[in-house]
Amino acid sequence: MTPTQRMQHWPWLLRDNVVVGALVLIVLGLILIVLGLIFSSVSALQGVGGIIFGTGLTVFLSQLANRQQLAKDANIRRKTTLYEPLHAELQTLRERLEATRTGAKPYLQWITIPGMISPVQRSAEESPQLRCWSEFKADSRSSLDFSERMRLLLNQVLQLASDYNRAVNDALTASETILAPAIDTAITRTATSEAFRQWDRDHPSGLVSGSSSWSSDDWLVRIQAAVKTPPTGIVWATMWLSSGPTGYYRPPTLGWLLAKDLEQAVRCIYAVCNPPGSFPPPPREWLQAIIDEVWPSLQSHSAYATVWRLHEELFDQVSQAETKLLNKLREIQNIYEGGPPPP
Repeated sequence: MTPTQRMQHWPWLLRDNVVVGALVLIVLGLILIVLGLIFSSVSALQGVGGIIFGTGLTVFLSQLANRQQLAKDANIRRKTTLYEPLHAELQTLRERLEATRTGAKPYLQWITIPGMISPVQRSAEESPQLRCWSEFKADSRSSLDFSERMRLLLNQVLQLASDYNRAVNDALTASETILAPAIDTAITRTATSEAFRQWDRDHPSGLVSGSSSWSSDDWLVRIQAAVKTPPTGIVWATMWLSSGPTGYYRPPTLGWLLAKDLEQAVRCIYAVCNPPGSFPPPPREWLQAIIDEVWPSLQSHSAYATVWRLHEELFDQVSQAETKLLNKLREIQNIYEGGPPPP
């Protein structure tokens, strides 16, 4: 422990009556020793002073060691039960947000926060969590083990994550609303083409599910069904963006749209339309044309702008909180655990 770190214990030690008494004995002992040196005729003062000084010093060092041990125990407890799990959550979230910023992954569609009910029953990846701070702030650990500045920062992280979840849901609603009429238009355009009319005449009863002899044009069975059961646009938009082919799996389509990667979004839609055993999916170029048509409206929508803004604000706040916790963990390691491991 450095001299500066030792000085941090003095305000606490001076509130300890035993320590104050020990300091009094030390001072009194020193006075008697000095008097014994000055007045050599009273040699007994040096002996008495030495005993008093030694007693006071022993008590003081014992209390100091006890205080240091209590501080070590408290900081190790904070590290293992509070700081480490909270840092792990923040690090996981920060790395995931950073992966979106570099284009490696789509935008998150949900961050798990206690008290918020997720509309995503299952997605392609497990949602990052912010459970620790929600738990810690509910009891005395918030005020006793975290500074006011740190509590404020973590509260901001939690609020931004909640706002982000709501903004993504708003972007989903906007995307489905914009995409649905474009899908209907594409269906109508295809249904009035000569290629579809010929296919429809050749397949008046549609196709038999599970056939192994479908041709490249047999995806038109989907157009045939859509013409018979309109409106189809909102159903397909919901399937492409939020429910997948089985009704409980959310594909990453919206995440890639928010990431402005239209090619990846089309790949997701194609995969949604092509589950095992289903009819042939629409051609990629047919899907791409729909996405290209709606993209200007999506890109300029306020819901998308809100998600982009909150994503950056959340990344910044999470990074700050993670760094502060990491610095505290390193401080505890350096003071109470023998320093960092060898290189």
